[in-house]
Amino acid sequence: MPKLLFFDLDGTLFDDHGQLPASVPPALRAARERDCLLFLNTGRTLCNLDPRLKILPLDGVVMGCGARIVLHHRTLRALELSAADTLRLRDLVLASGVPLVWECDTAMYFDPQGAFHPNIAHFRSFAERNRIAREIVPGDPDFRAVKMFAFGGEAPVNALLSSFAALGFPFQPIPRSEGWEIVPAGCSKAGGIDLLCRELSVPLSDCYAFGDSDNDLSMLTHVPHGVAMGNAPEHVRRLCAHIAPRPEEDGIARALLDLGLIDSVSF
Repeated sequence: MPKLLFFDLDGTLFDDHGQLPASVPPALRAARERDCLLFLNTGRTLCNLDPRLKILPLDGVVMGCGARIVLHHRTLRALELSAADTLRLRDLVLASGVPLVWECDTAMYFDPQGAFHPNIAHFRSFAERNRIAREIVPGDPDFRAVKMFAFGGEAPVNALLSSFAALGFPFQPIPRSEGWEIVPAGCSKAGGIDLLCRELSVPLSDCYAFGDSDNDLSMLTHVPHGVAMGNAPEHVRRLCAHIAPRPEEDGIARALLDLGLIDSVSF
């Protein structure tokens, strides 16, 4: 029976500077040769998957914190709202004054009428560099919400989500250092693991998860083999069964070796 390995992207496969360590591709290939199945498990949406991932022997992806799940190029789940329903939520966002970036499958959307927050400029700069930035304009059929990133205090964000739920669109917040990831209610990185376990008839005991931040905790604490990278905050490391070196210190390769998932790798 194969083992299922789930990897966060930023700060895990990629280091904190966005670089893919040279040891990662051969280490993952070695794990794949040992009959492991490899999955990306990320908060990023479809538009934001890095082209460098094409060199990795991935069997599937969990995106948007479980909002989209793909196995061997077959989509098992795809949660996105219609353009009309997304515009209804946009009206609530504008009325709330909560600064927010929309993360859709087609692009990251920025609202010219939305509230200002300095971190939105960082998101826009990233999106523009990667050619996935768009502004909301009337009649855009691709403006279909998958998830969002909100800034500001907990109380106004929760009030906004209550207004979403009142319209029949429940979402939940995941705290991040910069703000809040807003994902469909019931979605999580752990839930993505469970769906793939059912699909592949693999027990949770044969699952491994690798991550570095708060939004990885749902998967790191869900599987028996949760691996925190060395760059993870202390409270994340404290909750994990294993600690790996930092990504730039060949943390993924060394963790796979230490866990007996590969025999050797050149790096």
